[in-house]
Amino acid sequence: MPALLRRLLGHPELSCRIPADPAFTLERYRALLEVVEFPPLPGPLLFVHTGGKPVSYRAGLAQTVGLSMPGLVTLVPAGTSGELALRGIGEGMVAYFETARRVPSWVSSRREREPVTFVDNVVVTLAQQLAVSVSAPEHEDAYLAVLGNALLAQLRHSLSVSTPNEPLRGSRSALMLVHLAVQHIHMHIDEPLGVASVAAAVGVGVTHFSNTFRQVTGATPHRYILRARIERSRELLRMTSLSVGEISEAVGFAGQSHFCTAFRRETGVTPSSYRRSGTRSVPGRGSRK
Repeated sequence: MPALLRRLLGHPELSCRIPADPAFTLERYRALLEVVEFPPLPGPLLFVHTGGKPVSYRAGLAQTVGLSMPGLVTLVPAGTSGELALRGIGEGMVAYFETARRVPSWVSSRREREPVTFVDNVVVTLAQQLAVSVSAPEHEDAYLAVLGNALLAQLRHSLSVSTPNEPLRGSRSALMLVHLAVQHIHMHIDEPLGVASVAAAVGVGVTHFSNTFRQVTGATPHRYILRARIERSRELLRMTSLSVGEISEAVGFAGQSHFCTAFRRETGVTPSSYRRSGTRSVPGRGSRK
């Protein structure tokens, strides 16, 4: 699997063995692609889409096209081959098991033979926290194991208890409409964004836009906008020294209180706690004498 991923996506920004039960490898990629074909995968692969452009894919001889966008999760079964299209920069993480014998039965026994893309904010958040923790100079294996097991448990829950939405499908016109809407959302993330304003920006009525967006992505436009704001705020909390109030304004919230409430509801922690958890091990901090 590692050699195949590097041939398709280049060298990962991060690669680490997560000592969960079973253990798996987590890698983070930032790739610039056009269209690539991939051979049958030697094992199942989990793709967590965290940023950049939408990705469209066609598996095997399927006539339909699947679509992934930031904030979504895709489980790709073993043996899947096909075509991957990304016209621009994409960011995401992949997780795969070390050997075929280590693949849990609740993954290997699934009947799907094509990728399944669905909404799971918990899996996305846990994958991001794993990446943050792995990047720390002195990460703790015990903590990584807890996060890794939680990610596997949540994935199993989503796959077995509440069957994910059908793979994201749509006509060429529907996919293009959603692509334009996503571009508009990310370009204007710091501005007021209502469903009506986004629909107007892509030139269709509100009802048609809302129905098409949900059909293609599995999420409502309002839900997607909220996730995009929270994801951008996480980047700013990790990468800048902006205050929480400045970040709430930069990602389009009406006020700091609303931002903090939404952030905690989505991530389980406050913005300040999230910032501390992501920077507490940065070299130089806490080393003064």
